[in-house]
Amino acid sequence: MGIVVGNFNDVVSRARHYKVKVISRKKKPIQYIVGILSYALFIFLLLIGATLLIYFVSIKIKQSKGDYSAPTFNGYVVLTGSMIPEIMEKDVVITKKIPAENLKVRDIITFASSDPRWKGTIITHRIIEKYKLNDGTYEFRSKGDNNNVADDALVQQENILGKVILTIPKLGYLQMFLATKSGWIIGILIPCLCVISYDILKLFKVVGRKAGKRISKKKVTYVK
Repeated sequence: MGIVVGNFNDVVSRARHYKVKVISRKKKPIQYIVGILSYALFIFLLLIGATLLIYFVSIKIKQSKGDYSAPTFNGYVVLTGSMIPEIMEKDVVITKKIPAENLKVRDIITFASSDPRWKGTIITHRIIEKYKLNDGTYEFRSKGDNNNVADDALVQQENILGKVILTIPKLGYLQMFLATKSGWIIGILIPCLCVISYDILKLFKVVGRKAGKRISKKKVTYVK
């Protein structure tokens, strides 16, 4: 058995007489995993950023036209335990804006309170009574599942922000953290910078490897 190390072009003609074993660099599985995770994180953060941008821009456009109504779909963090066990504290509820006549008793709604003590506070409670007024509008009696008594003030249909259609457990902790300056930096900015830095370093490695191949000799091992 002999080992020959030489220029790749010099040994091509002799390859027919030898079993060729080319020494190549293979990526380790951990590199593939890191690459996949980095791209997945980048895409995830990009989608979140794009969604938030579209959401806030759409709200600004509506408000510029004088429309301050709630969007068709929205999300709210539940800050109290008034709806335990159905909805826990710091859960996020997703609401859908639907006509008042389609709301039913036992539906869970999110609304702006008209109670003088909590005026304007966003509340998520269950409908326990529904009233139709002479002018064709509706009012609702609401109550928290974990409260002993119903809410004092009735809920006017114009104050209803939407019916709860989905509950995401504990997502409120993340949402509230990302809403802070430090949370935005740690949760969004730093991961994005890490992904971008990783891709830049990988690009430099690829460019350097291609440049090195032009001036260096390839090592080929022959087994006779």
